[in-house]
Amino acid sequence: MTYPTFFQRLRNLSNLRSTGMAAFLLMLLSACSSTPVAQQLQQYDFGPLTSSTPAQAGQTKLQISIADIGIPPALDSNAMLYRLQYDNVQQLKAYTLHRWSMPPAQLLAQRLKAGLVAQGADVLANTDGAANLPVLRLEVDEFSQIFTSASQSNAQISLRASVIKGHKLVAQRSFQQKIAATTADAPGGARAMREAADASIMEIQSWIMSLPLK
Repeated sequence: MTYPTFFQRLRNLSNLRSTGMAAFLLMLLSACSSTPVAQQLQQYDFGPLTSSTPAQAGQTKLQISIADIGIPPALDSNAMLYRLQYDNVQQLKAYTLHRWSMPPAQLLAQRLKAGLVAQGADVLANTDGAANLPVLRLEVDEFSQIFTSASQSNAQISLRASVIKGHKLVAQRSFQQKIAATTADAPGGARAMREAADASIMEIQSWIMSLPLK
């Protein structure tokens, strides 16, 4: 029987180590390739303002002050909220990787001011000291995506508007919008919420323009 020499044993040991290291590196690369890529946080706003019908020639220019929009504590954040009507509609849930760029009250205020200005109105904040101007106050009750099933949802906005002038109530009205989402997910909900917000604001603008505020 022939026994391996010392140098043969050393060469065999080196080959085993090389093979083991190669196998280890192969396993490491395989594990890295199978690790899912970390998902990034997505933020949404209402996008550019669509064209608005300007005030007609000869029409008295509206001047109005807008108070801070009231909103319940659950909506006072950047979270995109939804409800499962088929499970527990009383429970608000938040998307993990999808957020608004700012709280809903700020999104609505920004959109409302832009829409009124586009119609030729002068809009001032309630803190600007324009005591002689009518004041618009909005209270938001609902601003969420509601799933009627696992594959169908709609955006719902409910709010109350009051116009006050000289510490007297001029008019008050409730507004509700429900827009079906094209996809049952956060991007679909964001698009539907933008449409619902724009529809609500258009109704509010038309209502304000019809009031005796001059």
